[in-house]
Amino acid sequence: MKLVIFICVYILFNSCLSISSQKERKTIDSGASVIKNDVDEQSLKVNLANNRKITWDDDSLENNGNSGIPIKKIKLQRKVTLRNKYASYFPIGTAIDPSMVKDPKISSFIAENYSSVTPENQMKPTVVQPKENIFNFKDADLIVSFAIKNNMKIRGHTLVWPQKMPKWMFRDGNRAANKQLLLKRLEKHITSVINHYKGKVYCWDVVNEAIPYFGDRPIDKRTDSMLVIAGEEYFEKAFRYARAADPKAKLFYNDNSFEWTYKRDVIFQYLKKMKEKGVPIDGVGLQAHWGIEGCSEKDLTETINKFNSIGLEVQLTELDVSIYRKRILGRTMTNADLKYMSDLYSKDIISKQSNVYETIFRVCRQFKGIVTGITLWSPFDRNNYIIQQFNKKNYPYLFDQNMKPKSVVKKLTEF
Repeated sequence: MKLVIFICVYILFNSCLSISSQKERKTIDSGASVIKNDVDEQSLKVNLANNRKITWDDDSLENNGNSGIPIKKIKLQRKVTLRNKYASYFPIGTAIDPSMVKDPKISSFIAENYSSVTPENQMKPTVVQPKENIFNFKDADLIVSFAIKNNMKIRGHTLVWPQKMPKWMFRDGNRAANKQLLLKRLEKHITSVINHYKGKVYCWDVVNEAIPYFGDRPIDKRTDSMLVIAGEEYFEKAFRYARAADPKAKLFYNDNSFEWTYKRDVIFQYLKKMKEKGVPIDGVGLQAHWGIEGCSEKDLTETINKFNSIGLEVQLTELDVSIYRKRILGRTMTNADLKYMSDLYSKDIISKQSNVYETIFRVCRQFKGIVTGITLWSPFDRNNYIIQQFNKKNYPYLFDQNMKPKSVVKKLTEF
């Protein structure tokens, strides 16, 4: 009996000894670069470039099980990406959809290169509450969970889009809803959506695209049913409802075509009036759907200074740089115009596009603390909305269709 006990104790002791002697092993992949003093540097770089993994413990480093290299001779250096290069400036974000989250390759690419996400359509009113009191958060939840898992910020887009609100919101049976009913529904929608994501979404586009290109009114009555029924009060109420629901979230007004000084100035005057009334607006979102003629350094600087003068943060919220011009002969480019334009992604076009991106990022870096985010409207040159809208090839983003960085990315990270 004593012999049996001795054997059991001996086996247990050796098992514990074996476990305690095992060293914790760590892994890096192609998301890191390796710099070392004198040992086989070239092979390490090659293996990283080929997406192989390298494991190491406290004493040695191995390349997929090959002979160890003393760890003291290895220095690991993080790969430079837009995400980590701009970490001390502002988040670099992208709009995404659920299909990207579900694709391991795409989701990994997004998490490596971006620090913020915007659900492209999944938080819009017609998606979140297609019928009264029936909320659909499934796809938006998927995106939010992905962002949290990867330590990314989340921009909420959008609580109120006057031209794209669900039709039920404006009806009361067979009649048009009155102002009281519409505002009650608006408050419930905003409060319900914000409460669902409270503490997760750091800023909201509260109202999106409410101000027209031209006209004598700051809000467009022709297309804005919110305005027709509730008057301009809905704009103010939307921000107050949002602030009450989450006092810590940043609240933005989001719109396009700030490069048109007329529209920019109309937006400025309206937001200035709202701020003077105590409406809790924290920032303005410049959608920044620009073409290769870009937005000049002078105009972008003036725009940022202008809105900062009334205490507003500025974010570029839907940035892309089309290979086509946005205007021709003093007017907006149309699909008919594009039919006669080349879609060749030539060296000249690449150079012009690169210059636009360099200007945008350089100006925004100069306004650290005022510019609080840049979001691309797609993570790479996939089948984006520009292609869908105009049925024309386009290459408007910083990464190509294979998720490889364009030459401009290196320029944006070398400063």
